[in-house]
Amino acid sequence: APLAEAMGRVYWAAEVFNCSAPDTGNMELLARFAVPAQRQQWLVPLLEGNIRSAFAMSEPDVASSDPTNLQTTVKRVGDDLALNGRKWFITGVAHPRCKLLIVMCRNTEEEGGEGDSSARHQQHSMVLVPLHTPGVEVVRNIAVVHHLSPEGHCELVLRNVRVPASHLLGDWGAG
Repeated sequence: APLAEAMGRVYWAAEVFNCSAPDTGNMELLARFAVPAQRQQWLVPLLEGNIRSAFAMSEPDVASSDPTNLQTTVKRVGDDLALNGRKWFITGVAHPRCKLLIVMCRNTEEEGGEGDSSARHQQHSMVLVPLHTPGVEVVRNIAVVHHLSPEGHCELVLRNVRVPASHLLGDWGAG
């Protein structure tokens, strides 16, 4: 706490000490739920400060602080995962070193999927999506309280974004 207090006095300290949001939370997710290959590909570069990341959960048309309202979907298609939806106020996407999105999605299959009211809180998954995957569009950097953050609070559109099924973070429906 004393270190966080001292670092909080200087706006650039969090990045210098590699404890910027959302990277620290994403590093914790990867440390807890990633398989070894995912850790090697994404956690190690984040810990070394070589890349940045973003956590994509907020959506414009629903109260998305409650994940049961999320509309962005993930569906298994053969050996891939297909994502479709719209996210906004996604911090860090405009940073030049942002390479990874952790996208919170609603499953669209029977196992924990839509319409399964008994599993209302087990119908979401997190997916690792490289930022420059085809179908990921950064629409705009949204100004917040009359301030345009250079690292971004962006709006994203995901149109039939396909990643290998091995990009699932944790278990299906455990997001």
